Amino acid sequence: MDRYQERVSFITFDPKEENALPRRRNLLDNTYAQAKGDQSKVCCGVDCSLPKRASHQAVASFVIEQAGQEQLASAWVAGKILSADAELFAIWMAVCRAVSFENCHHIIIFTDSMAMAKRVVDPSVHSGQAHSLAVCKALAQWFSVVEDNRVEFIATPSKLEWGLQHAAHRRARSLPPISMGRRPATSLDAMRKHITDSALDSWATKFQDKSYCGHHFLPLVETKGTDIAPKYAAGGSWLKFVGEEVNLCTRMCRAILNHAPIGDYYRRC
Repeated sequence: MDRYQERVSFITFDPKEENALPRRRNLLDNTYAQAKGDQSKVCCGVDCSLPKRASHQAVASFVIEQAGQEQLASAWVAGKILSADAELFAIWMAVCRAVSFENCHHIIIFTDSMAMAKRVVDPSVHSGQAHSLAVCKALAQWFSVVEDNRVEFIATPSKLEWGLQHAAHRRARSLPPISMGRRPATSLDAMRKHITDSALDSWATKFQDKSYCGHHFLPLVETKGTDIAPKYAAGGSWLKFVGEEVNLCTRMCRAILNHAPIGDYYRRC
């Protein structure tokens, strides 16, 4: 894909801009109106849907239109994966289907995940790499046929409920819940999340044992009145409030642990 970087473009979205949503809707409407009358352009809306129950599979979908052709829509179960992986799956299906259209020289992908749009043309190691490699292969072959062939990814905020992207959203939600089965497909990120959640659950359970957290540990509560549970993300549950102030961190540890923050504390008196 390094040879064809100039043929892949991304139109991002900044929600902080003035009148960001109305301006983006106008861009989407104008882009779609121009493409609708040009047979060389293929428009694709992609989206995914995650199940409410952990025993069901995620769904990825696309809706494709080309001037003079009937609308093509499809939805697939994607296994036990995260929303990002499902979105990557949807883009993969759309791109690989769009390059097969006759007289297609410009593919436009409407997606609400620009991060996955960029990942899908990145062949490096990551979760869902197989989808990216399939897209890179399909696009490389398509680019080599005609010099003017190009693909464009346009950020389409889901809150706009716009056109093809929202149609893909409805398509993904149209499938009934489908069970995981005995050996569902999964992804690297999904496995990482599963392992992390299991570790956090075990950590929270052990933390209720005084022999684990210490008999003099000071229990603290959140603003809602619930006990603060241990976690590692975003600086953890307690130390995120002290920043880089060493003295404050030392005093806080002494107050919570009823002990100086030294290695001997881990003997669990």
